[in-house]
Amino acid sequence: MYNRFEKLRKLLDREIEKNGLNSRKAEILSEKFNKILNNYYQKERKFKEDNILKEKYKLSLERLEKKAKKSKKFPSIEDWNKYAKENDLLSSESIKYISGINWHELRIRILSEIHK
Repeated sequence: MYNRFEKLRKLLDREIEKNGLNSRKAEILSEKFNKILNNYYQKERKFKEDNILKEKYKLSLERLEKKAKKSKKFPSIEDWNKYAKENDLLSSESIKYISGINWHELRIRILSEIHK
């Protein structure tokens, strides 16, 4: 499964570099990636202990919080996706699906943690 994720992520990265984030092909590849991810976690949103995506998810959240703390604002979806691509992290869509919350709710939670 991980190989399918990586292969599709690389295709998506190349497409974004070539034609931009909003190209039709990038949208299609992103939708395919999301479908694979959704199918993988369809029954439950828990990770097995040795799952590489669990580590990517945790690292992505840590970096998202660090980025928000450093810039004193929460990144937009577009800014995060660009940063995530450059740093081999999960996209906003993957984070939203795995966390089970939308970007706005994630923003509220992370900013409240930062300001504690």
